Amino acid sequence: MLLLAIFLLLAACARGGEETAVPPQPATPTPAATQEATLPTDDENFIVIATDAPLPPFTEFDQFGDLDGFVSRLMENIAVEANLDYEFVVTPAEGVLENIAANPGRDFDAAMSRLVIPPEPLPGIAYTQPYLEVGQVLVVLADESRFNSYRDLQPGMTVGVAQNSEAEQVARTVAGVNEADLRNGYTTSVEALQALVDESLTAVITDSYVADYFSQTYNDQIKVVGGPGRDGWISQKAYGIAVSSANEPLLDRLNAAITAVQTAGNIDRLTVAWLLPSDTLTPGEPRVVASPNDMVIGIVGSPTDLDPAARTSNLTSWEIKINTMSGLYSLTANNTLEPMLATALPTISADKLEYTITLVRDLSFPDGSEFTADDVKWSIDRARSLGNFWVNSYLKDSNADGFADEDAVQVIDAFTVKFVLQEPDASFLSLLATPPYFPISNECFSEAQDDQSSCGGLGPYTIVSWTPGEQIRLRANPEWPGRPTPSFENILIRFQDDTAVLRRSLEEFQSIDIAWTGLPYSDFTALQTSDSNGDGQPDFRAWTGPAAFKSYVLFNQEQEPWDNALVRRAFALSVDREALANQVFGGSRLPLFSPIPDGVPGHLPILPQRDLEQARSLLLQAGYSEATPLEIELWYVNDGRYSSVEAAYATALQTQLQETAVFQVTLSSAPFDQFIGQVNQCNLPAYLLGWPSPGRPVDYPDPGAWTNIFVASSTFCPNYDSPAMTAFLQAAAEAATQAERLATYGDIQQLWAQDLPTLDLLQEPRIAISLSNVNNIQIDVMGLMHYELLTKGGE
Repeated sequence: MLLLAIFLLLAACARGGEETAVPPQPATPTPAATQEATLPTDDENFIVIATDAPLPPFTEFDQFGDLDGFVSRLMENIAVEANLDYEFVVTPAEGVLENIAANPGRDFDAAMSRLVIPPEPLPGIAYTQPYLEVGQVLVVLADESRFNSYRDLQPGMTVGVAQNSEAEQVARTVAGVNEADLRNGYTTSVEALQALVDESLTAVITDSYVADYFSQTYNDQIKVVGGPGRDGWISQKAYGIAVSSANEPLLDRLNAAITAVQTAGNIDRLTVAWLLPSDTLTPGEPRVVASPNDMVIGIVGSPTDLDPAARTSNLTSWEIKINTMSGLYSLTANNTLEPMLATALPTISADKLEYTITLVRDLSFPDGSEFTADDVKWSIDRARSLGNFWVNSYLKDSNADGFADEDAVQVIDAFTVKFVLQEPDASFLSLLATPPYFPISNECFSEAQDDQSSCGGLGPYTIVSWTPGEQIRLRANPEWPGRPTPSFENILIRFQDDTAVLRRSLEEFQSIDIAWTGLPYSDFTALQTSDSNGDGQPDFRAWTGPAAFKSYVLFNQEQEPWDNALVRRAFALSVDREALANQVFGGSRLPLFSPIPDGVPGHLPILPQRDLEQARSLLLQAGYSEATPLEIELWYVNDGRYSSVEAAYATALQTQLQETAVFQVTLSSAPFDQFIGQVNQCNLPAYLLGWPSPGRPVDYPDPGAWTNIFVASSTFCPNYDSPAMTAFLQAAAEAATQAERLATYGDIQQLWAQDLPTLDLLQEPRIAISLSNVNNIQIDVMGLMHYELLTKGGE
């Protein structure tokens, strides 16, 4: 266990090494060279050591021609413990032991190189106790069940070894691997192990210290047959220092020193630094069943950052942030806003510009620093200076420079903070539940943006470790003030390369408990009916959450015919959302009859069902008929930004509209970069878009996050102007209660159905599929999973 702990601690620092090799005989004598320690004080404490070099990594020469390597560094440690001074003399190995046996102390006192302790030492030679023992072991895939020992190797099973290595000899002479099954073209053992992970081999034979390290580092990929330790060794060798058998005092001193160096862990550290290969494996999907002590979540892709002040983050980033940090208020899985790091709802001034908030006391960040109002101000000021839009656009900006004022966040006392807004906006409470407003420790985070930070904050979980591109491990945070406390102590999130790996990890290996972000809808539907043992019980559970994406058509109301509300309403009545959802998207998207998705508080299904007769009637009122058709142009994005079937989506809309026998539709398309440039210049008449940007979360948990940008800004150039809508938006911003605000959004949706600044069509719910024993997957209206609620089995 000590060796394993040191391996894992020091692997990142390890320099390149090689597996044990069969040394070739030197073709010509090697010139003598010496490495001297400090000058000896007397002959009894000074020894001359013969060594052969170069035999990397045991012995080699550095850039200055001095002796270096595992043996040299080991002897430095031994000499300190033995109180010896020494000198290395580099010389060919032939005849050295005979010299020491015949002439003790004349030329050499000891020999130390890649010396293997033989069963019967040469007469006159004694060996120290081993300073290093190495076995050859068999490594197989982690889910391999055919092997209890190397004797279970059968013809047809391919075995990889490093060329010209001890493993190659052992494979032939001890394991009995025939030439047809032996794969010895690998230059290093790591190459062979990679081929095993890639399923190109049945097994690999390699040095025990290499196998132990890689099987512990990648324990969900490979394992040592027989387990760690000597039980799995096919063969073994012990390395020691040779001395004259007549020199018992030196032998005793060296043995005592070796014991001391081993006890101190220095030999283990040298093994990591000099003998372990520096290469790493590229792992495939985990091949072992997830631990019952871990909840393992598989995700395709990786978080873009774990900094709450980051200006753009993907869904995975926000999800990990809301599970490892908290705001003064929190969005629960049931989509209600509750105080979290605040003791109660804010006290709001009469002009609705000042929010005064009392903080929870006696909380500490993961780094141990106390949570106070100073942390809140420092965190928001940091986000302000980093240019975070959601901080700078809401807080007071008296000089209109695009950055909130220094006094927009004020510390009243150690546990009271005040926010000053630029203008009244009731959605600010929702913003306080999002990452840009999360308090963090100024003793862990720096002033600069730190996308790779693993500091976290005061969330339900702390970040134990994060290997970008591979995995992140979380542990329940006892400082989190929320309730209920996390049901699962440990969460492991694995970042997969592609969807096939995600499905295989769940279906074949059960190495993840939940397949989440990136799960294809086809896999979602297929796995729901899987019953591998025929017991009538499904192998997996399907979970669906609120929509995190919607698609819609936007009309430029300064261009004909979209300046006519009758034409816009006729378009809406011509659309068959059910057909679009099922025929184009196969059910992965659902009909949307509101600008606000289902499940978002305030949603009203207010848009009309298809009615071609009424559509024709409205078009006739606008002056169009089958005899005088209306020619329109509909644009869409053709680079796959919103879906891989966007062309089919636009074509289906074209077909539905033309079933009126009045609309005559021309389709046009462009890549998004060109498309959005035309939109910004108001050049496009009507176009198909999606919200929010793919892979991004909606900005805050409020109905306004799905509506306001389309009617309160010129971002998408609808050129919609309605005093009534402006009044409703103002009323919503100044609402005194959430109930009053949601009622106003009911009015907004009613007006939306009449004016149609956008025509919303489809929504895409978040989906997950899990092993059958997983419970309590809850997804909020931002499409984020709440890890603290997850359980397994009968919990």
